[in-house]
Parts: sequence; structure tokens; C-alpha cells
Amino acid sequence: MSTEPSKNLVTIKGTKDGLTVLLDDQCSFDELIKELKEKMKKDKQVFGNGPEVEVKVDAGYRYLRSHQKEQIINLLEEAEPILVGEFHSKVITREQAEREKEEGGLTSVAKIVRSGQVLRIQGDVLLLGDVNPGGIIEATGNVYILGTLKGTARAGIEGSKNAVVCASVMAPHQISISDAIFYAPDRYEKKDRKPLFEEPVYAYIANEDVEISFEKARLLGQFLKKTAAQKENSLNT
Repeated sequence: MSTEPSKNLVTIKGTKDGLTVLLDDQCSFDELIKELKEKMKKDKQVFGNGPEVEVKVDAGYRYLRSHQKEQIINLLEEAEPILVGEFHSKVITREQAEREKEEGGLTSVAKIVRSGQVLRIQGDVLLLGDVNPGGIIEATGNVYILGTLKGTARAGIEGSKNAVVCASVMAPHQISISDAIFYAPDRYEKKDRKPLFEEPVYAYIANEDVEISFEKARLLGQFLKKTAAQKENSLNT
């Protein structure tokens, strides 16, 4: 008979946002379920017929299949006032990891995007070449062009308002970032289009009115640091 103290495999913790159920990620799944059943049997008496309580489940570094998640949720919700609102795990599937890597990475392409061509990239794209009139370059992340942008550039095409379009020479037909659009049809018809600016610039969404503005490319690092900090703060709140 083991004399070791039993480990608390399931912990129900109260926070300012409600209740969180912490699941041990080192024991076997069967051990976890056994303790969860015992704990919920006791806690049914605690919750009684009180008001509905929404809980978050944190599985830590344990990978759970869909039927295992369902089993845990069903056990928790046997205490009728309990409703599982969120289910978190620090483990992701290989497909999710590959998708996040693809979306968060930088793809370099050396070519000229000619009229009628569309270059579409997941994540950020660095184009070593020009985008000619009638050509389109688009990315879910940022668009960087080491060349002349005379056609159309679309950044943040899946909704990212923090994306940018940066070009060595900015003479675009159209720029879009998420739902914001900068359109210059009068310039597009002219054969001898001059750049909008005398030096490299980047386009970004400047305010809540979702308007596209331009800033000097040498200040791009400051903008990217600022948006990265804002994203981190939103994740921590």
C-alpha cells in the first residue's frame, strides 16, 4: 500500500473573472477522470441549486482528443449550475503549428508582378521587384516591396488592421489594408506617373476612422514595435 500523499489532479480556482478548473497534465487520463468524478460528486453538494456558474477549463500541456474534452465537459456540467465556457490547452496539433508558422513567417519572392498577375502569400511577403500597373500583390500579413509599386497592394487581407504596405517607390493604383482602401484612379491613367513621395514610405491604418496614411519607411520599426506591444497587452488582459 502506497504511503505517498495523493496528488491534487483537479483544482477549482476562483478568479475575478469566475471559476477556472485546472487539470493536471502529468498524470494519466484515467487518473484524471477518476479524480474529476470524485471531486464533482462532492462539489454537487457545494453548488446545490445555486445560480448558473460559467467555468473555464485549463488543460495545461495535455493534448486532449475531442471525445476526451466532451467527457470532461459532461462530468463538470453534471453539477447543473456549472456551464463550461472556455477550454484551453497549451498544446496544438501539427496542422495548427504549421498554419501559424506559415501565417507568421516572411516569404521572399524575386520577380516582377506584371499586369493581370496576382501574387498571394500567407503571412508577410518581401517582393524583390516591381508591381506593374494591373498587377496585384496581397498577403494576410505585411507587404514589403523592394522596388516600385505601380499596381495594387493588399495587406491584412484576412482582417489584420495592423498590417502595412511598404515600398521603395510608392506610385500605386490602389492600396488596401483590411477593409481600408487608398485609391488613386486619376494617377493610374497617366503613363508618366511620378511617385507619391521622394523617399521610401509605408502605408498603415492611422485611426479609428480606418483611413490609410503614409509615413517614412525609416520609422517603420517604431510602428511595428508599437503594434506588437498593443497585441501583447490585449492578450494579457
